[in-house]
Amino acid sequence: MTKKLHGNGIWEASRMMLPQHKERINEHRNDLGIKTKPTLHTDEKDIISRNISSSLNHKNEVTIEIFGARENRRVIGVITSVSEISGKMKVDIKNGYEWIDLDEILTITCTDEFDYM
Repeated sequence: MTKKLHGNGIWEASRMMLPQHKERINEHRNDLGIKTKPTLHTDEKDIISRNISSSLNHKNEVTIEIFGARENRRVIGVITSVSEISGKMKVDIKNGYEWIDLDEILTITCTDEFDYM
């Protein structure tokens, strides 16, 4: 027999998804309380980048809002390193440190405002 008739082969061979299927999947996610990550605007990405470099260079404390499928969370600390290869940054917090995925960041705001004037 062919591979398509064994196990989940019938569904694996068919890669087509109807609009009704997508709609039902989204409804199901809403019922579970799962949300999708918003797409960040270019201006917001620039602000995040500036605040990362400010925290790295001047040791400013920042508040980072991290996307969660059910609920966003906040981390407060000082960014000590950024690894573009792994796509993560290291943040020193009260009880040690935490590695945060750069793709999961929604906003970064400086807790200690640095006066450039």
